[in-house]
Amino acid sequence: MNITLDRDVEDFLQGQIQAGVCDTPGKLINDLVRSIRDQQQRPFDVTPELEKWLLEAADKPTTPLTPDDFAGIRERAQSRKPSAA
Repeated sequence: MNITLDRDVEDFLQGQIQAGVCDTPGKLINDLVRSIRDQQQRPFDVTPELEKWLLEAADKPTTPLTPDDFAGIRERAQSRKPSAA
């Protein structure tokens, strides 16, 4: 299969390779597609605890996310990522 990437997406992929996130664009694309597939196949349960938390959060004021917020989110996500076997 051949695909055509927009220039900004291609630049992003090259940046990810240079940053050591993956070895090749194909590996990153495979990981992204698998992630989307897995998210779509996973059922989402709204538990009473989640509903309570969401309702409480909806009543609180919001602020824009900062670069530090994104760095923290990235660190938490990477710590949950299974190691390559």
